[in-house]
Amino acid sequence: MKVAGVITEYNPFHNGHKYQLEQIKRQTSADYIVVAMSGNFVQRGEPAIIDKYERTRMALLSGADLVLELPSVFATASAEFFARGGVSVLKNTGVVDMLCYGVESVDHELTTLVAGVLKNPPAAYSASLARLIQGGMSFPAARSRALCEYFQDNYDSSSEKLDAFIASPNNILAIEYEKALMDCDITGFPIQRVGEGYHSTDSTCEFSSATAVRGVISTLIDTDKHNTITDTQLDNSGIFSKLSQLMPSDCADILVNCILGSHIVFPDDISDLLYYRLISERNVEYEKYADCTKELSAKITKNLYKYESFTQFCNLLKSKNLTYTRISRVLTHILLDIENDDFNICMDNPYLRILGFKKSSGELMHLLKKRASAPLITKVADAPYELISKDIFAADLYGRLCQSAYNEFTHGIVII
Repeated sequence: MKVAGVITEYNPFHNGHKYQLEQIKRQTSADYIVVAMSGNFVQRGEPAIIDKYERTRMALLSGADLVLELPSVFATASAEFFARGGVSVLKNTGVVDMLCYGVESVDHELTTLVAGVLKNPPAAYSASLARLIQGGMSFPAARSRALCEYFQDNYDSSSEKLDAFIASPNNILAIEYEKALMDCDITGFPIQRVGEGYHSTDSTCEFSSATAVRGVISTLIDTDKHNTITDTQLDNSGIFSKLSQLMPSDCADILVNCILGSHIVFPDDISDLLYYRLISERNVEYEKYADCTKELSAKITKNLYKYESFTQFCNLLKSKNLTYTRISRVLTHILLDIENDDFNICMDNPYLRILGFKKSSGELMHLLKKRASAPLITKVADAPYELISKDIFAADLYGRLCQSAYNEFTHGIVII
């Protein structure tokens, strides 16, 4: 039996994701696909647009066989820790043979070469990185430039190609996946991406990005007031037709039901909860939270009374050497009470939280129960609370945001 793994967010699931799952089956001849998916908060440091169970349903209806939750500690982390956490989840299943990931350009040799440099940084690369950061560059930009400088004399390619390769968000994740895979027996398998780029807002393409899909939804719903949408308004807006062009029809149905039920969540929906957390912690400062430096902590405190909303505050705090995404992650870590030590704690105490599976995957589920090297959690009430407390807290907060009777202890596994 051959099993492929995927680490993803599906925020929300779209045609590009469907294409990837189809290509995995076609190119690898995998019998099953196991997905490690972010829960209710995602890597950009924002809440997911719909909850993890609805996104699980989308995945299972579109080609996935088993969906496991990527713990919130990993799901909201930088690319390095997102990748390490996801690989850890797949490794601990004991059934996954390969990790399939999307790339802008399939160059496995370059991907593994760069991963090797980041895994064991040569002195020349480290010196360049330090120099560029001291010069005022943000860490992502400095890393990209330092890698280009290092490889110019060690790889037969133009600096422009290297720059483009390393700067792509999907390629950055691919590099981090390969770096994490060096510590386990799972092999990497790149899949060529199709359609629009990660940040593209173009919703006219069959393979538009998740960013574009979320943009289509925001044109219908007032993100500040969360106006209730009726069936008539939905029909008149033509949004169902639009969404059906961007995602599988089953997924469009799920998303439309979430819209009608007012269960859509936008980034600024966390604004009031976050402000409460910030003013509660201002006297002890924020350095204990993951990714927050002493300098950023001081900057948050200094600007706290200029706070209007989550996105406004992120934009206010960002600078040449502090990206919006870095700040949004830090603020989300403060909101979710994710501290500096939590990553290592979670790595040292792994668990496999099952969100959903297909009835037809009985053979896979049997093997999972036999080979898993971490506790399998199918019912939250039966799990050690300290093991999944961060995920429960994140789910409880999300339940308030999506205006639903959301209860992590009573919500069942999604079975298709």
